[in-house]
Amino acid sequence: MTQELKFAIHLAKKAGDLLVEGFNSCFLKNPQIYKRDEITNMDLESEKFIIRLIKKKYPDHKIISEECGKVEGKSDFVWIIDPLDGTKYYSAGIKLCNVLVSLWKANTPLVGVVYMPFTGDIYWAEKGGGAFFNYKKITVSKVSSFKESVVYIDSTRSNQLNKKEVSLAGKRLGLILGNSYRLRGISLGPIPLCYIAQGMAEAFFDLAGKERIWDLAAGFVIAKEAGAKITSLDGKFHGQDISNVVITNGKIHTEFLKLLNSA
Repeated sequence: MTQELKFAIHLAKKAGDLLVEGFNSCFLKNPQIYKRDEITNMDLESEKFIIRLIKKKYPDHKIISEECGKVEGKSDFVWIIDPLDGTKYYSAGIKLCNVLVSLWKANTPLVGVVYMPFTGDIYWAEKGGGAFFNYKKITVSKVSSFKESVVYIDSTRSNQLNKKEVSLAGKRLGLILGNSYRLRGISLGPIPLCYIAQGMAEAFFDLAGKERIWDLAAGFVIAKEAGAKITSLDGKFHGQDISNVVITNGKIHTEFLKLLNSA
């Protein structure tokens, strides 16, 4: 492991310890928007902890975090973090959440860590070093037909779509439903990407095109290092500005893009 990966794992695990310790003392900081974009005291505590350690070790690095936005720095390196992925579950007393830590250089993802503090499970990867789940190397599946593929869908912030966008999303959803082996939905950031990396699914599509970079940044590294392909609908990877994310095991990517763009 590089020192950056070791540091990212350390950050994720220590922040995860904070979330476990604070589980029973969690409260919403903005209850008026509960079940939309809520923030808890533990989101902020975890974020404060992670940012403090990053700025101490890498004072010139930039940071992008869900709660505070951007922390400027002189370096091209940027840490993209979500200190509590799964706030809705966590604030409702459900022990289902992640800590997400990734390091990029400009638009190139270098390190990604997804840590689940209540189970102790962890995914990690670094550029050129492969992807791992609980210290075992993982790789994408060998499925080469979309009709045999398990597909994950996310529709985060679909209420922000206009009528034309809703209609297009509906058409694409119907095409996926009618042409894949199985369609699944999960609302925990990079977990579908980790499942693709692990060979448990073949594809992911951001149906609404509204996913935020901190939700997927760590998963991008893990999926890519396991052999996945990541693009937008145009077949290109646009770094931190990517939208309408399409991720596959690589073997069905062209077929999936063709299907989506036929809507």
